Amino acid sequence: MITARHTAWADWIFAWYLTRLCKRHFHKISVLGKIPETTSDLPLLLLPNHSTWWDGFFVYLLNKKLFRRKIYLMMLEAQLARYKFFARLGAYSIDPHSAGSIKNSLRYSVAVLNEKTTPRPMLCIFPQGELLPWDRRPLVYKNGLETILSGYGGKANLLPLAIKTEFLNEQRAEAFFLFGENIIVNSNAFGGMQRLQESEETLLDDLKRRIIQKEQGVVLLERRSFQLV
Repeated sequence: MITARHTAWADWIFAWYLTRLCKRHFHKISVLGKIPETTSDLPLLLLPNHSTWWDGFFVYLLNKKLFRRKIYLMMLEAQLARYKFFARLGAYSIDPHSAGSIKNSLRYSVAVLNEKTTPRPMLCIFPQGELLPWDRRPLVYKNGLETILSGYGGKANLLPLAIKTEFLNEQRAEAFFLFGENIIVNSNAFGGMQRLQESEETLLDDLKRRIIQKEQGVVLLERRSFQLV
């Protein structure tokens, strides 16, 4: 597998690059609903849906703006091998076609949760395991998260996230985020993948409803003032 190799210079370059990229493609990027509080002395497991090429970039942006933790993101090995620069930002690989690779990636995920950084790290996993259309139901979550929590054994913040992009009143799209409730979990107090999957489906429907109702959220970036700090 390909492991993460964080470097400060890569992070600085990518923050600058992402600012320009978002300015070119998005009118506005907003969080709807409440921005959750997380416990800084516990690792954070961020669990988004995965329906656009932008999702990994969005996670990076959310961490820069809201959480400011050392970030790790599980990425398909074929993609990370092609874009190895992302390993310097915290991406690491999994090959779903190799049982050995899956085991190694899950063990590595456990090691990430055990890191004693201040604050503790953020680990992003896309439980669907692949990029699928936004309205695909059921979501069909993979079971790797259960294995990770069992191997870790300790407590962690578990935070669902719904992501949606829409073309509304502007030439460029808008991106919307909606967080679920942050839950403190461990392997013994985890409701299972089916329950988590159903919760995410409800969250996605709620995000769609809020967009239709034109809810005004917290703007993270907008075209006239795009700057990551």
